[in-house]
Amino acid sequence: MFKKIQFFSALLALGFIQTANAQDVVGETNGTVETEVVTTSGQNTEEPQTNVLQNLSNGSGVNTEVNPLPWKQEITGMRTPLEYATIREADVFWRKTVWRTLDMREKMNLPFSNPQKPFVNILVDAAQKGEAVIYAGNDDKFTAPIPFADAIAVLGGGGAGDSLDVMDPVTEMMVRVAAPPKEINFDDVKQFRIKEEWYFDKQTSTLNVRIMGICPIIDNRDEYGNFRATLPMFWIYFPEMRDVFVKTEAFNPFPDGIKLTWDDIFSMRLFSSYIYKEDNVRDYRISNYATGIDALYESERIKEKIFNFEHDLWSY
Repeated sequence: MFKKIQFFSALLALGFIQTANAQDVVGETNGTVETEVVTTSGQNTEEPQTNVLQNLSNGSGVNTEVNPLPWKQEITGMRTPLEYATIREADVFWRKTVWRTLDMREKMNLPFSNPQKPFVNILVDAAQKGEAVIYAGNDDKFTAPIPFADAIAVLGGGGAGDSLDVMDPVTEMMVRVAAPPKEINFDDVKQFRIKEEWYFDKQTSTLNVRIMGICPIIDNRDEYGNFRATLPMFWIYFPEMRDVFVKTEAFNPFPDGIKLTWDDIFSMRLFSSYIYKEDNVRDYRISNYATGIDALYESERIKEKIFNFEHDLWSY
């Protein structure tokens, strides 16, 4: 009997040991699998979340610009103006200064009033950023530069306006306060003045012209919006603006795909204008001695006189 009890005790002990070993093996296997699964799932879930968070945090650095053209713009805004040819003073034996008026309401001058890229905005931005020196509206000889704020103040904007008498709701007494400054509406710019130098170069035997200055003309209106007069805003020395003009694209009225800059518009004279003044001893304008249709005839007479001078130099 005692031997049977020992035999059964030995069998039970052997079964307990095998069960314990099996549990250890299963535990090690499950532990390894669980560790691998957790590690793998951690990599799959954490990396996308990290990328999303980085993209959200760096949202301002994401490039969202869309190219409106099917080709890459590599030349636009990178050009430099061609330098003017050197002119010897001894080679110039005839010259004449004329002033022209360019009206944007004429059909040929519609690119100047393009609502997407108004030409006046180019001049105003260059003046505000200090890219070009500006002069007073009556200083077409470019003698004394002025700040842009002074040019706007002459038009009634940018500074303090007139004072107004208003009633204080607390004390119920009339108090004088400064009126808000008047804002300048650059959409009222309908014309430009251009100063040109015509000269005959005997070295090349050619009649040439150089644009020396440009001035925007704004319509002056009263507080009710009624037109009163036109006022010159400021003069800009044209050669200093060529670096800006050559980098600014203008509307191309020709369907040939050629890109035109504002420097091309002026150099190729793709605009319409009329002469309102020529250099004279009394510094008169045409409007001082001719009006109406006679002023236009006088403008054409001055233009014909310039071209006839060149034609009279040759024998046919």
